[in-house]
Amino acid sequence: MKNNASLNIIALSSTALALPGIALADAPPTQSTISYKLSNYQEDDLSRSEAPLGELDRYDIDVHQFQLVSPLGRNMSLHVDANYESLSGASPWFTSRSLDGEPVVNLSGPSGINDRRTELSVGSRYYLENGSFAGNIGYSEENDYRASYFSLNGERHYNNDLTTVSAGLSYSSDEIFPTDAELFNRVQDEDKQSTSLFISVSQIINQLSSFQSALSFTEQSGFLNDPYKLRDIRPDDKTQIAWSNSYRRFFVSANAALHVNYRYYHDDFGISSHTSDLSWHQNLGRTFQLVPQLRYYSQSAADFFTNVDDFLSPLSEYQSSDYRLSAFGAVSGGFSVIADMGSWKATLTAERYLANDKYSAYEVSEPSTALVKYNRLSLGIDFKF
Repeated sequence: MKNNASLNIIALSSTALALPGIALADAPPTQSTISYKLSNYQEDDLSRSEAPLGELDRYDIDVHQFQLVSPLGRNMSLHVDANYESLSGASPWFTSRSLDGEPVVNLSGPSGINDRRTELSVGSRYYLENGSFAGNIGYSEENDYRASYFSLNGERHYNNDLTTVSAGLSYSSDEIFPTDAELFNRVQDEDKQSTSLFISVSQIINQLSSFQSALSFTEQSGFLNDPYKLRDIRPDDKTQIAWSNSYRRFFVSANAALHVNYRYYHDDFGISSHTSDLSWHQNLGRTFQLVPQLRYYSQSAADFFTNVDDFLSPLSEYQSSDYRLSAFGAVSGGFSVIADMGSWKATLTAERYLANDKYSAYEVSEPSTALVKYNRLSLGIDFKF
């Protein structure tokens, strides 16, 4: 029975849903863990019909992630995260109409974009008898962007530890300074701020199932435009709300767990979205786990989205041809292989993502050109000592 219970816990918690405030650790760590993850994100090149002129290459991003979690005394833990990203490729510059009247995209110049980003954050969590609270500060910098941020959160257990209520807040102050501002007459130095609040509830239903739900609010203000587009004018204030849910169920006969996740999002730009995903966590003996996953996403368009830039409209009129503000749907599938060898744990994950306006659950009045398709591959190593 002890082995079965351990497998249940592993299958229910090994790949946590990215819900704010859901903490998996109920006690301070007794060992230190150092983790490294290497990921490659590669967008498909555009076709010549989508971009008649200029570059066709899109983003290629390599990400290195480091983490250290270590006990501090009996009731505290230390968390240190460091990330390094290198990015190259071309981004959408403006949209226009082709000779047959269809929207087409023009990408940034032949040299494209080459950027580096470094990030460091340090935090600590203090554990109480029936809960914990934590704080975190961080700094991120790239060629044309820097951000400083902090977060505070806490959780309390009720009902014999079967129910957990969590809450927290975070704040970020960002500065934008485009590298080619003088060459293209872009903004030279702007800033924006972001404040987020969340509350969540986790409930263990029985020995085999659990449910989690979280509500978050985010307020952004300041410069929210894309400085690298020729015409991109957005409101200087944005309010976002998201409701996230996760249900997990372990099946003893299959020695596996089902994870079902759903997220609803809405902002005052006019975008609403739904995200649903399913994953199956199959244990193979005491060492290996296979995790296939499927996800569906759909969003409506922002109120000011246009698939063709209008350079004759006044600068006081909101408009953006950013495909991320259009109405579209996306499907993705992935597969992970996890090997847990006690002190060592390795995770290999592959994902394919396809976006298309035809997949949208919302009405698409202005189809966007250049929606993204990408492959993502990652390898993670954890070592306990």
